[in-house]
Amino acid sequence: MKYLSNFICLLNNDGIPMIPCTDEDLTYLQKMIDGKKFPEAYLEFLKTMGRGTEHTFLRGHSCFMDELFIINEGGRELLEENDFSKNLTENDFVFWMSQGCMFCFFKFNEGDNPPVYFYSESSDQDDFYKIADSFTDFLVGMYTKDKNIFKKKD
Repeated sequence: MKYLSNFICLLNNDGIPMIPCTDEDLTYLQKMIDGKKFPEAYLEFLKTMGRGTEHTFLRGHSCFMDELFIINEGGRELLEENDFSKNLTENDFVFWMSQGCMFCFFKFNEGDNPPVYFYSESSDQDDFYKIADSFTDFLVGMYTKDKNIFKKKD
């Protein structure tokens, strides 16, 4: 674990059980992204907790294996329903959604621990904006319940 090792240690120390994706899951996901490569930090997430956690961390959020296909399409549908001026591209991967009204994504071409971008139908956005400098920062912010996690980063 290059990117999430400290974070995984924190979860382990806090007694958070994590359910990893299977090799079959990872093969299936790889087919979903049609030849693109998942960022290494995201692969580490999938390999350690891609099927969920048995605790409050990320529970109730759509971000685990059983919903990844739904939320990728859901992000596109949400933008369309709200007549948002921007669209997701083939370079964008929606990895987190909450209550069908907000989502986060990363870009495949922004490195192994990419920045995280955000959209919410309840905000007055005219573009997507960055909320975390890395996928790891996003996870830590979610775990620590950072009240500024969904605020625009410079």
